[in-house]
Amino acid sequence: AIGTTLRDEETATQTPSPEEEVTLVDVVKYENLIPGREYTVKGILMDKATEAPLMIDGEQVEAETTFTAETANGEVDVTFTFNAKGLAGQEIVAFETMYQNGREVAVHTDINDANQTVHFKTPEIGTTATDQNGEKELNADNEVTIIDIVDYKELIAGKEYTLQGILMDKATNAPVLVKGEEVHGETTFTPENADGSVEVAFTFDASDLYGKDLVVFEKLMRNGKEVVTHEDINDKGQTVTIKTPEIGTTLRDEETGTQSPSPEEEI
Repeated sequence: AIGTTLRDEETATQTPSPEEEVTLVDVVKYENLIPGREYTVKGILMDKATEAPLMIDGEQVEAETTFTAETANGEVDVTFTFNAKGLAGQEIVAFETMYQNGREVAVHTDINDANQTVHFKTPEIGTTATDQNGEKELNADNEVTIIDIVDYKELIAGKEYTLQGILMDKATNAPVLVKGEEVHGETTFTPENADGSVEVAFTFDASDLYGKDLVVFEKLMRNGKEVVTHEDINDKGQTVTIKTPEIGTTLRDEETGTQSPSPEEEI
């Protein structure tokens, strides 16, 4: 007989983050084996919603472990490593089958077994860009600073993340260029809780950007790999406007100080 417990290797929880490389460890507990005999445990990951094998890049996610039982009862790990980038919010179940000399001797394939199941987190970020005073309209000064407040949800507490931001020109949907260079901001942080907020600052010369709408795009990274992005060129929360300088004039008669001069030869 076998029973299994599936966990995320990094966090030891049943709520892994859907990242480019995830490792799940299925601890297979066995009973009544024959000590000294060699056994193989073969596992496959299943999509709970469809009750069909999980497919990643057109391939099933499988793993196996061969071991020699030292005692009749014990446990062995089966490790699955795969790209989980598209699995946010999904439940995945591990099915295991044990073989001895090519013959099936035990199976544990219960799609509703909570211990065999992990639920992938749904990381999210949303941003609000303003100047340092909370205003959405900025003067076209030689040095301005945009503060992007990034709200995040369902991260892994205690793990280091990096937010990488870039300013985009809304009219062209291309990066803003200042003296030929893109404008970037970056913040590295370790969340104490799964949900929270952090700031990313962008300081640059806006003197040639008057009249433009600038949009902040953000990318959340961990271990050098993308976790989630927030890149909506039409998101008003991510947008600030560089004001167009204005001038006002008042015309007066020099002699009288009024706007009604006398029609003389020289005024």
